[in-house]
Amino acid sequence: MKIAILTLSDRSARGERADASAPALADWLAQRGYGVVQTEIIPDDAPTIVAKLTEWADSGRFDLILTTGGTGVAPRDVTPEATLQVLQRVVPGIGEVMRARSLQKTPHAMLSRAVAGIRGTSLIINLPGSPKGAVECLEAVWEAVPHGVAKIQGDPSDCVPLPAKQTVLPVPAVSFVAKSGTGKTTLLEQVIVELKQRGWRLGVIKHDAHRFDIDHPGKDSYRLTAAGADTMLISSPEKLAVVKKHQASPPIEELIATYFADVDIVLTEGFKQSGLPKIEVHRAERSSTLLCRGEQHDPTLRAVASDEPLELDVPVLNLNDPVEVARFVEERFLGGAKR
Repeated sequence: MKIAILTLSDRSARGERADASAPALADWLAQRGYGVVQTEIIPDDAPTIVAKLTEWADSGRFDLILTTGGTGVAPRDVTPEATLQVLQRVVPGIGEVMRARSLQKTPHAMLSRAVAGIRGTSLIINLPGSPKGAVECLEAVWEAVPHGVAKIQGDPSDCVPLPAKQTVLPVPAVSFVAKSGTGKTTLLEQVIVELKQRGWRLGVIKHDAHRFDIDHPGKDSYRLTAAGADTMLISSPEKLAVVKKHQASPPIEELIATYFADVDIVLTEGFKQSGLPKIEVHRAERSSTLLCRGEQHDPTLRAVASDEPLELDVPVLNLNDPVEVARFVEERFLGGAKR
């Protein structure tokens, strides 16, 4: 499913406030195996909203378009009116369910005027502007969204189940990516030390594009694997290791869901093509360009750790200050300091 997120905010469009809602939605979707292919911020201006939603829906590039912001009763909250001008068919149940779910938490939910509906082959859903509210509302209706998108696009079956490969991650995850020789392993090592000192349980996955061995000729475990075992596990009082053969590397989401339910967060090195939230490591002497803000705009980028000042749409952290990077990970992905 190709997903786009449109943030509607005068202040964010002017650069006066960082947009937190789109990243929160993208992270929630990534935990369920869905990547966001486009994000944009525009002002709370009805004609601008109409033009952008029409452009996106009519392009055929997006199956699901989420808007965040402008659904209340303030004078500049014009998202519902603009969206209604775009929709060809309204789906009132989506807004009704979101309001009903939100009313369980706050009476202010009755003031939400969010709408949802269809234009062409795209499902468009208005969400609140707060990160927490946007995620909670999307979660309230998500079970029906993949089915709805499939039906909009002409699926003739009576019931469309959720995709078989959909994996809900048990813990948050963030991937450190960089061009080779930038120093991401050194930074990740320092961040791990800092987060461990703060009391967090950590899982780490290293992506290796080449073949590797963790066992050696002459060892009993090596002999058993060489004899034909497809899965071989070594266990001791201190640790265990698994050697499992496969034809292709499993998706990163599957690895996290299978092996890391007992940690607080998973940090990965590499996996730059995944839908996981990313922190890019940048060193000026290595390259003048970024992976995630170069020829391609990666909407999963959450921050850049750099040794030089950069003007970006995401936070820029000090590459030489692992405490700052660890603090960002803690606040952004773990909800703040461990109590």
